[in-house]
Amino acid sequence: MRLPARVTTPGRVALVLLALSPALAACGGEEEASVGDVISARKDDQFAEGRTGRLTLPTGRLEVTVGEPATSLAANDTRELEPIEAPDGASFVPITWQYDAGTFGDYADYTENDEEPVFDLVADGANYRLPPPNPTGVGSESFYVVVNGAGESPSLNVDFDGVTQTLDLTTGQRDPGLAKPLYKLKSRNDRTQSCASDVTFGKDPVGAPSFACTTTRTARIPYAGGAWAEDGHSWLVVSVTTAFRRWDVFAKDGKSGAIYAATGVESTFRLGDIKPTQVIEDRLGSSCPDATRGCLMTYHLIFDVEGSKVPKRLKVDQDYEFTLLQVWGGGDGKQTITVPLKVDTLLRSS
Repeated sequence: MRLPARVTTPGRVALVLLALSPALAACGGEEEASVGDVISARKDDQFAEGRTGRLTLPTGRLEVTVGEPATSLAANDTRELEPIEAPDGASFVPITWQYDAGTFGDYADYTENDEEPVFDLVADGANYRLPPPNPTGVGSESFYVVVNGAGESPSLNVDFDGVTQTLDLTTGQRDPGLAKPLYKLKSRNDRTQSCASDVTFGKDPVGAPSFACTTTRTARIPYAGGAWAEDGHSWLVVSVTTAFRRWDVFAKDGKSGAIYAATGVESTFRLGDIKPTQVIEDRLGSSCPDATRGCLMTYHLIFDVEGSKVPKRLKVDQDYEFTLLQVWGGGDGKQTITVPLKVDTLLRSS
C-alpha cells in the first residue's frame, strides 16, 4: 500500500497524492516509484534489526529503526507484490517504528488536547512528510520512503505543538530542544495518600460523615494542558479524588431526622497561594450523582511553578449539594441543603 507524502526540496514544494490502486507497471513487469512515496513493507517488523533511536513525546515514546537504503525492491519486500524500482538518482529508505503510548500513560491525564505530532524524514536536504504511527502503540509498522539521493544519513524531525525534536537515524543521537525535560521523567509513582483526616466541615456532622479524599504524588512535567511550560517554569501536576455519599440531620430532641444524598459539588483548589492553570475533571473517574457512591469526583490539577521551591500544601474548598432522601421519626427536612468543607493537606512528590 502506498500512502500520501509531502516532499519539500530546496526552492520547491510538491504534494504527492497516491491512489491506493495498483501502480502502472513499468517495462519488464516492474513498478516504478516516485520520490515521496511511502510504501508499506511486507512485514510489520521488517527492519527491526537495523539502527535504532528513540524519541520521547508528551504522549508517549517512539522507537525508530532504519535499514540500509536500496534502489530496488523485490516482490516479497512490499505489499505491492511486484518488484519496484526507484527513479534515477533516488533510493528507498526502510523504516520500522513503534509508538508506545503507555510509556507515559500516567501523565496523559494532564495533556487534555488533540494535538498530533508531525513527522518528517530528512534526507539530502529534503523533507518528506510521513503518515503518523499508530497512536494506540499496538504493534510496529514498517515502510519504505522514496527519497532523492542515496539516503545514507537520514534523520527524523518530530514537531509536537511547536516544539521540534531531531533524531539522527544513523547514530541514534537526538536533539530534543525544549522537550529535553521529557527525558528526565520517571515512571509515575501510583501510590495515593488519604486526605480525609485533613477535612474541616462547615457544619457540625452527625457521627462520621461518609467523606473520602485521596491525592496522588505530585510530578513536574514540561507539557500539560495543551501547552509547553515557559523557560524556567514547569507544570506541577497532582490528582485529587473526593467522594461524599450521605449527610444525616437530627432534630434537637434526637427522636427524628432526615437523610440526605450528595447530588452535586463545586470545588476550588490552591497550591499554597497559587491557583491552578487548569482543572481537568476526569470523565471516567467521576460519577456525580451516583446511586451507590453519592458524589465521586476526580480532578487533575495543573499549576504553573517556577524554580525548585514550591508550596507543598494543597487547599481544597468544596460546597456539596445534598438532596433529601428520606425522613424518619415523623420529622421533616428541606428538599436540598449545602454542606461546605475545607481540606488542607500536605502533598508528597514522586
